[in-house]
Amino acid sequence: MLMVLVLVTFPLWRGSEPSLLVPMVSALGSLPSWMHWIALLLILVACVAIVATAESRHAWLWWIVAVGFCVSFVLNQHRLQPWAYQSAIYAVVFATMDRETARRWLIPLAASVYLYSGLGKLDYQFAHTVGQNFLAAVELPGIGNLADRFEHNVLAVIALLLPLSEALIAIGLLFRRTRRIAGFCVMLLHFSLVIMLGPWNLDHSAGVLFWNVLLIIQAWFLFLKPLAKPRESSPPPSHADVPADAKSIGKRFAQAIVILAILMPVTERWGYWDHWTSWALYSPHSSRAEVQIHRSAMDQLPASMHPFLVDDDSDGWHRLQMNLWSLDRLNVPVYPQARFQLAVASRIAHLYDLSDSVRVIVKGVADRRSGAREERRSLGRNEIDGALQHFWITQ
Repeated sequence: MLMVLVLVTFPLWRGSEPSLLVPMVSALGSLPSWMHWIALLLILVACVAIVATAESRHAWLWWIVAVGFCVSFVLNQHRLQPWAYQSAIYAVVFATMDRETARRWLIPLAASVYLYSGLGKLDYQFAHTVGQNFLAAVELPGIGNLADRFEHNVLAVIALLLPLSEALIAIGLLFRRTRRIAGFCVMLLHFSLVIMLGPWNLDHSAGVLFWNVLLIIQAWFLFLKPLAKPRESSPPPSHADVPADAKSIGKRFAQAIVILAILMPVTERWGYWDHWTSWALYSPHSSRAEVQIHRSAMDQLPASMHPFLVDDDSDGWHRLQMNLWSLDRLNVPVYPQARFQLAVASRIAHLYDLSDSVRVIVKGVADRRSGAREERRSLGRNEIDGALQHFWITQ
């Protein structure tokens, strides 16, 4: 499934759109394109080798997957897709732990995904936007479409039941007595998301759909299926021959990574951890940047961007529909972080010499109760570059 996810989002990993390529360190922006290909090949070749030699469970192959992802993330922040971030963590766990130990550590990590995802949507923005879109996409037997039967404010209350249920399921996953029933609920949750988000309904990207399918499979193996005892004839894991000290260091490193991934999302609304790495999934409260290009400079932009420039106010400024543009060019939604989107505006300004023909409205995280956001405006390339200095990781 990891290979499938990489392949359906292939343009993202090859670095094919320079405007949407934002490295974590500005000096890496000038690296040749073959560096992106090397990281991609490391991931795919290692995955093929793992599948081909599954009985051997080579730890070093999982290290290659983890390193390949980390290099890819550093070369372009856009690749921190939730499933890729999750896969990088899992790769480190698989490289350092036996199956039983890995399962004990992955259960709380997987539960935290649903807990943070649910809690992150218990707010005004979800209740009045995405949550209502979800409800409008569902036809209930004997009831029909809820959006046709209830007024907006009632639907907002009903919408909040969705993330509340998700958070309660997450708590159930943490306890042995309730884990199986919670695991069944997780499978139903993702099955319903596939129905709502598929091309026959809300038409989300292939990466989103395949990740939901992967999480259905994960729920079966992680929460429902008993862990089979290894056969006596099966070969031992490859890291059995690794010195004890090295195994201990690797295991502690993996444990630290998992603990960090579980705890750091608490800081997401204060801006210390990114929205997607905090499992803010389908959560419209995330920070963002609205990028606008003046019509006088549109001829300087590539033709591939023109369909995604919309003149909302007939004032000469055209808003860039960044999410649709990213989906068209890279097969993935745009990274939902103001820092990243502001950096994209800076890259556009520099690549196409826009000078004062670009402006950006940076919108902060939405208030949980009111949905209100703080806004900062930047006009021109110099002001945009200056605004980037407010972030720890800017380019």
